[in-house]
Amino acid sequence: MFKLNLKIALRSLFKNKVYAAINIGGLAIGLTAFVLMLLYINHEESYDTWSPQLKDVYQVREKHSFFSPDNEDHWQEINDSRMANLVRENIQQALAVTRVTADWDFSSGYSVKIAHADPVMVMGMKDADSSFFQVFPYKFLQGDSESALNVPKSVVLKESLARKLFGTEKVLGKTLKVLMWRNDPGTDLTITGVVADPETPQSVGFNALMRTGEEDKVPESAGNFHYCQIYAKLNQVADTNALNQSLLKIYTDYQKKSLVQRKLQYNEIYKNGKTPGLKVIPLKDVHLNPPFKLSWIEKLRPVIGISIFLLVVSIINFVNLATAQSVQRAKEVGVKKVLGVYKRELIAQFLVESALQSMISLFLCVVLIEVVLPTFNHHFNVQLSFWLNPQLNTMLIQLFGLFSAVTLLAGFYPSWVLSNYNPVAVLKGSYESGLKGVLLRNGLVVFQFVISITFIIAIGIMHKQTQFISNKDLGFERGELVNIKTNYDESFAEKLRKIPGVQYVATTTQVMGNAFNVPEEIIYKGKQLNMNTVTVSMDALPSLGVRVLQGRLFAKTYKQDTINTVILNEAAANLIDKKPVGKSYSIKDGDKSYVFQIVGVIKNYHNEGFDKAVLPTIYKVTHLGGTSSTNNLLLRLNTSNTGGIMKKVQSEWKRAYPDYPMEYKAMDDVFADVLKENNRFINMIVLFSILSVSLSLLGLFALSTFVAKRRTKEVAVRKVLGASNLQIINLLNRSFLLLVLIANLISWPIAYILVKKWLDGFAYRIDMPVYPFLIATIVSLVISALTVSIQARKAANGDPVHALKYE
Repeated sequence: MFKLNLKIALRSLFKNKVYAAINIGGLAIGLTAFVLMLLYINHEESYDTWSPQLKDVYQVREKHSFFSPDNEDHWQEINDSRMANLVRENIQQALAVTRVTADWDFSSGYSVKIAHADPVMVMGMKDADSSFFQVFPYKFLQGDSESALNVPKSVVLKESLARKLFGTEKVLGKTLKVLMWRNDPGTDLTITGVVADPETPQSVGFNALMRTGEEDKVPESAGNFHYCQIYAKLNQVADTNALNQSLLKIYTDYQKKSLVQRKLQYNEIYKNGKTPGLKVIPLKDVHLNPPFKLSWIEKLRPVIGISIFLLVVSIINFVNLATAQSVQRAKEVGVKKVLGVYKRELIAQFLVESALQSMISLFLCVVLIEVVLPTFNHHFNVQLSFWLNPQLNTMLIQLFGLFSAVTLLAGFYPSWVLSNYNPVAVLKGSYESGLKGVLLRNGLVVFQFVISITFIIAIGIMHKQTQFISNKDLGFERGELVNIKTNYDESFAEKLRKIPGVQYVATTTQVMGNAFNVPEEIIYKGKQLNMNTVTVSMDALPSLGVRVLQGRLFAKTYKQDTINTVILNEAAANLIDKKPVGKSYSIKDGDKSYVFQIVGVIKNYHNEGFDKAVLPTIYKVTHLGGTSSTNNLLLRLNTSNTGGIMKKVQSEWKRAYPDYPMEYKAMDDVFADVLKENNRFINMIVLFSILSVSLSLLGLFALSTFVAKRRTKEVAVRKVLGASNLQIINLLNRSFLLLVLIANLISWPIAYILVKKWLDGFAYRIDMPVYPFLIATIVSLVISALTVSIQARKAANGDPVHALKYE
């Protein structure tokens, strides 16, 4: 029986090539979008699954404001290095605890020099203590986990890096010279091990793991801090919440003692709702819960929703196209029923047809994935593969489940409709009794257009928001401004100033793409105000091209500028005074107190993304009251010949620091990077919108075909009675335009809610515009009218004699 059904299914496909192609193509597109999302989700969920022993590994997180973008307390991956000993000594379940350097934004890698080869920048070089491989169970290809980090000045390489640097993984005992900053004399490290690259991604990823000895040290003074990541291997943790409650009590007691040593009051530090915090989280949850950022699930949620909608639209098309062909299959069903074929056998036959089309669509989907995967990888900054996927077996099971679900969803309703035809009625030529479910089909078309119109509205509003951001006044001049990733050295800066075309050389802790915020509490007229402080050199603000609103900028002619003068931004001035120039405030630094005079106010300038408001900020050249070393060397050029000047800068750099490659970025490129994620999202919405609208039009085409065939005799009668072709086209168009209009009315509030939520993620945004809603309505009505008119015109041009000759 199955063989016969398969034969009939193949004949049906070849007989209705156009409908079959639309069906299969639409499903293939929907499946491709959905399977790409499955690949990405599987990739993200595979983090830290490369060894079963990782279930016992936990990350320590401390609650503090250090290095936070808003100077507020957050649960952070970077901890006071003393917390390693706190966990090791007070948690009985702790089998091993390790410290490892954090992934700092300002550090992109280290310079590595081998023998007489040129130095190369190596990303992902981390420093750790001797316990690292007791916590993380890496597979050693050379050396062993017990002794690899026993001695300081040792390094373990990943197999991929060993092959890249030496051409082989057999590198045990060889040395390499590592420079951690530009004028670092370098440290010779001996290779004591090579580990295999895990098949799945890691939260604690590295290319080379060093033990320099720095992570073994703990700051002696209570007021000094060294921040790092801390991981612990714990034995049989049944209840993480109970463990964290115990850990919090231990941490609170520790903080009270520590603050006494630092001559600080516990109640002063933890006030206004601030609380101390230390906890552990399972390693499998680390990637899912990044500090300061949206998790991958939150980022991907809109994309997952869009992919599901696209697949649903494809299935709706399948249903509509199948029912549109039902008139052609009615007599076949009638004859089979007369000959004694059971209903379940008819359902089985049509499900086989559905499965065949789903199978072909799935095959095309796999082909399409191979074609679009490179672009997808570039777009999402991942390296995914379908056939070389370590989770290929899981993926194949998911695809089989998806195939089964699509076959049932797309095939069951048409099968049920076709198998329910009344044989007596259809063999007489009347299909009315067998054509139920018009309301459902109309509902499906409305649903399709609700999705499409929502996408069109979203495109319009997102485009306007992107234009607003792209053209927004940043508060500084980004053109001809270059940032070299390095700390400031006056002698080197003086050499760069002598290069023709270089106007300013300066440094600051706050610039777009690499900001380091430092909180500070000031006292102004008896009020305590929380501010953000930024350390700058004398020429930093002029080099940024900031706008002066009151007073002046720092200048070498004023000697007090290097002692106790500051400049405020607008946000800080609004908190202090409308006219703050000439006024003073004080800060406390331990037992000491310092007074600062305000000499100027500048316009707010953006150093973060547009999802964050500019912090109230104080700029100072002085080192009084604490400061921060910078990792930005700003060059303001007075010519557009950036490339030529930067070649001269690189030559100067190479003479000064031959073993450390120079890294720099133009501020225009940094600004483009800030917008990149937003632009990627909008481009994806545009692509999915085009696909959704195209599939919706196919659905409308299917339903208009269905209605045109259903009303063939009515059209013929109207033509005989003198109706013109235009009147008939208008007649058939009217009902469909009503459906599209209903879809618009439903989609408007949906689009408003969704897009408003997206806009609310920006601190600086447009007001909700009206015109995208109007444009979406007009576009949807016009394209639907054109689509339906194609079928309506075919029906209107038909010869009424053929339709009425049996009456």
